[in-house]
Amino acid sequence: MNKQEEGLGIKIQEIKEISFSNKVNEELVKNFDDEKVEIKLGYAVRGDFEKSTIIIGIIVHFNSLVKEKPKEFLKLETTTTFNISNFKDDDIRFIDGNKEIFINDELMSVFLNTAIGATRGMLAYKIASLPINICLPLFNMDDLIPKNKTNKKSKKKAKK
Repeated sequence: MNKQEEGLGIKIQEIKEISFSNKVNEELVKNFDDEKVEIKLGYAVRGDFEKSTIIIGIIVHFNSLVKEKPKEFLKLETTTTFNISNFKDDDIRFIDGNKEIFINDELMSVFLNTAIGATRGMLAYKIASLPINICLPLFNMDDLIPKNKTNKKSKKKAKK
């Protein structure tokens, strides 16, 4: 039997923690105010045409704004690798030997939502025993995705 595949195929190949930093101390716990927390999220996009993969790197910084200047107390960096198949140039284009990659906005939203969700779950697990209550909020993808641009190993930051 000859099975013919149609349409774009996406599957998660790997979710990986790159780094984690926890600087929660007694002073932070004693003075903790979730209204005075700055959350910064950044991402990077890489792709490999030969392996049919897209890698979304996510980095999240939690900064306390209790004192005069922001002080980082949590940081998590992850990568989520997607295996892609049957993609068209309207969806994904690898340009100049993988140096640049174009991903249409709708598909980029799927990749980012999934990678951020994976990071959110990993963070929740890692900080479950901390004496402060904090989580990674939902993000508006329209604020994160530069419209109609090629993702050149792109980095974008969003603030809570």
